[in-house]
Amino acid sequence: MAEQYVQFGCGTTAPKSFRNFDAGPVFWLQKYMPFLKSLLLKRGLPDYPRNIEYCDVTKGFPIAPGTVKAVYCSHVLEHMTLEEFRSTLRNTFSILEPGGTFRLVLPDLEWYVRTYIESPDPDAASRFVGEVWGTASRGTGLSEFSRAVFGRSAHLWMWDEKNITLELANAGFVNIRRARFGDNPDPHFREVESEGRWENCLGMECQHP
Repeated sequence: MAEQYVQFGCGTTAPKSFRNFDAGPVFWLQKYMPFLKSLLLKRGLPDYPRNIEYCDVTKGFPIAPGTVKAVYCSHVLEHMTLEEFRSTLRNTFSILEPGGTFRLVLPDLEWYVRTYIESPDPDAASRFVGEVWGTASRGTGLSEFSRAVFGRSAHLWMWDEKNITLELANAGFVNIRRARFGDNPDPHFREVESEGRWENCLGMECQHP
């Protein structure tokens, strides 16, 4: 039986060696309302590969427990409430095989705070709030409707290394460490990791016991 790799919140990065899941509003519309696809593409929205499955990972994966070698997610967990985040950790832990790896990257709250505090610019506070939580304006039309109904575009909870280490440990993970771009030798991760999404961000890696 082939080793199973899973990625959730994949966006348009969906290598065939992974089982790829997404729950974004544009993907939902393309999958379940295909007659809107041409309109969405004309508006410059992405065309999702066909090998992506829709899944709300906060409620669980359509995967048997203990069967996955590795799980990866990039800039997904910050779009969840604290309760959703914790349920996603539990669900991820459940599908990993013993010794399986969970690797993730998300915004680093500590980096944002330090950058704000150390900045002499008068607009530093506005930049900090906008980048971490704020919404400068509301959109209009179909894209705004889809975000309002289905979307997870806003940052709902932010993390630093100490806090997320505690949460991962509470979920049962071991060998928790701060990760850097490309520092895992498994070549499968090279298919999903993008260096730009790790810059000034918080990468973590841990394992199922």
